[in-house]
Amino acid sequence: MRALLNLFLVLIICFSSSVIPLNLSWFDWSEDFLKTFSDNNYTKNIVYSYDTSLTGNLIYNPTNIEFIIFGRFDKDPIVLTEDHQIILEAYKGDKLIKKYVNTEIVKGLKNYDDDKLKLVYTLDISQENLNLTSGYYKLKIYSTLEELSQISPYNTEVIYLSDSKYVGSKNNVEENFMYLLLYFPDKSAQYLIPVSRKVPFTRKTIRTTITNLQMGPGKSLGLAEGSPIPEVPSIWVRGGVAYLNMPRDIGKYDQGSTISQIALDTLVNSLTSIYGVEKVKFLQAGKEVESLFHGTSVDEPFTKDNSTKVYLGLETDTKKFLLVPIRLNNRESKANTLVHEIFSSLKSGIINDHYYEDLFATIPANVKLIDFSVEDNGILSLNLSKEFLEAYAERMDIRQMMLDSILFSFTSIPNVEKISIKVQSKEVPSFNGINITEPLKAPSFINIETE
Repeated sequence: MRALLNLFLVLIICFSSSVIPLNLSWFDWSEDFLKTFSDNNYTKNIVYSYDTSLTGNLIYNPTNIEFIIFGRFDKDPIVLTEDHQIILEAYKGDKLIKKYVNTEIVKGLKNYDDDKLKLVYTLDISQENLNLTSGYYKLKIYSTLEELSQISPYNTEVIYLSDSKYVGSKNNVEENFMYLLLYFPDKSAQYLIPVSRKVPFTRKTIRTTITNLQMGPGKSLGLAEGSPIPEVPSIWVRGGVAYLNMPRDIGKYDQGSTISQIALDTLVNSLTSIYGVEKVKFLQAGKEVESLFHGTSVDEPFTKDNSTKVYLGLETDTKKFLLVPIRLNNRESKANTLVHEIFSSLKSGIINDHYYEDLFATIPANVKLIDFSVEDNGILSLNLSKEFLEAYAERMDIRQMMLDSILFSFTSIPNVEKISIKVQSKEVPSFNGINITEPLKAPSFINIETE
């Protein structure tokens, strides 16, 4: 009986304990606490990042792309405001060229999920929309949302190429014809462009050159129309010096610094390109004068320009690419110094610390100069990275412009006559249909006038 009584008491105690109210204040595990704990733990696991629909290391002519933002946002990030801006920055080298904000590039929100974990914006980064000249650019894209302030921008490399065409240089001309090298200014009067014009063969090369300069450039080239020089009544050559007898009044070519300098440079550069002419001496009314062309000193002959130059591409409004020589100010004549500077300029468009925004840097920035050597026989050997073979693969004319710019630029170095090109230290049988196993000279005729 005692045993049965004890068992009965145990059952009563257990039952009573099961119905005793539990004071939840003993444990600070409220519903708000649990939600906060869950949210904080979840937020810590969120990885904020950017991505796009672009594929590959170097993109050609991108247009509309998807810009994706991953993360979790406390406020609605759809509306583009001062607190939430989509920014695109375009760089050439380390130089910021242009900056675009919000609706300049954002064309819509393509996708947005309810949990605010992913935003997909449509961006128009086409060459037309960004209004960029043809060339290589680094693009940085990012948002100004506070949550993304510590995230690095999305970076990509692009090459923009319009449908403008480059007419390759030549080494020969048809029988009974010849090429004249004529210099004409561009429409903005910033550059003097060498143009090769085909004419019937003549022994009166100097007078024919003057006549063709006065005709101006062909309209298809997109250069400044009209004659860049005044009349030249008489001209003769003696001892390698071309004597130009100018009239008493050369009109507008003596009235403004820009047009006067263009006339002078046009005559000197064009005439000294003729075999046997090394200098140009100006006379007026048959007499020597101290100054001409808006006060420029002409008491001494002007010599042929043999300075080192970098050849970049000029895109004209007639859909043509022309090569433009820009003189290097570096007085260093050693090839070891000049090779690095020229190669860098051909990639960046920066010459003499000046960025030529309106010119086309012909070598893509991902092409590397591994090493080079200069031989006693005047051959400069360039050893380039494999990206050289991939450059402009879909545009044979632009590949030709790149090769021409390399040949013209590097052979302007004193005592360099030919260029040998290797890739990863190996010979390449052919590039753009040209045999490059042997050293190459610069082409004889540049910027062929086709009309």
